[in-house]
Amino acid sequence: MTFRKAERTQARLKIALTGPSGSGKTFSALLIAAGIGKRIAVVDTENKSASLYAGMDKGPLAGFEFDALEIDPPYTIAKYLEAIEAAEKGGYDVLVIDSISHAWAGEGGLLDKKGALDQRAGSNSYTNWAPITKEHELFKARLLNSDLHLICTMRSKQDYILEVNDKGKSTPKKVGLAPIQRDGMEYEFTTVLDLAMDHNAAASKDRTGLFDGQVFKPSKETGARIMKWLKAGKPVAKPAEVQAAAPAPEPLADFPDEFNSAMATEEQKARISAGIKKLHELGRTDQIIWKGIAGHVRKAHGREVIETNGLTEAEAETVVEYLASWAEHIRAEAGNGSSAGRA
Repeated sequence: MTFRKAERTQARLKIALTGPSGSGKTFSALLIAAGIGKRIAVVDTENKSASLYAGMDKGPLAGFEFDALEIDPPYTIAKYLEAIEAAEKGGYDVLVIDSISHAWAGEGGLLDKKGALDQRAGSNSYTNWAPITKEHELFKARLLNSDLHLICTMRSKQDYILEVNDKGKSTPKKVGLAPIQRDGMEYEFTTVLDLAMDHNAAASKDRTGLFDGQVFKPSKETGARIMKWLKAGKPVAKPAEVQAAAPAPEPLADFPDEFNSAMATEEQKARISAGIKKLHELGRTDQIIWKGIAGHVRKAHGREVIETNGLTEAEAETVVEYLASWAEHIRAEAGNGSSAGRA
């Protein structure tokens, strides 16, 4: 273990834009993306709001083109991960995710999952945070390690302050507070720009040092300035240039290999649902069934699961076989007049 001279490298940009509804997050994200690269992809969770800026014939986005992928509820982490992977495979320069607030506080997001866990009989509200935290950390790691320049928007909570106008009268003004995401998420990015209702931005965090103390309207030039700063760093070695002898890092046991493992197919999910239904018919409750599933997946694959959408293909196949075997065991015990198999 040795120290070496620190050098800035041309790592991928990770930018966050925060602000209340109507502050211009989507528009600003597209402008900045236009200054960073040519091929732009947008993950849209905001009811196709990004597509409203497509095909504009005037203004700063005139002639700007991008590809969009809409995500509908439930806003599961798995959907976000699939979208990031699709953008990487598509060879895009920049990915805009508008927004990542839904992954935390949207319908079917992590807070919804936490609420569902808390409602289960005998559950512990405190320990229920463990699987939620693991899934959030997986999401965060995928964002920060994605092979794309990334721009994420986050809604911020809103409040009103009284401000004296040019006529000397006090008028209410809407302002943004903390972003709607898990506490501290904003600190993971290279640069965080906070947008106000007048569409002006100020940097609450900026590792580039380009925007310290400034108040400005984001533009294509904003993205171009950040790219100029980035290119002044040392180029990052391409995968083929990395020494072949370097050992691959050990995967984290608590997390699935989402980067290389496909998620459960719809056919597998249907088979799991059918297996659960059979166990219901045999007198087993959801609590008992999912306790069994969680324990079996933990033993077979070394991680926690709380819902079907979070399973990989390999895990899903394990669950299908487990449910069928469990149902067969119950039937056999019932035929022998025993009550075993209920635990």
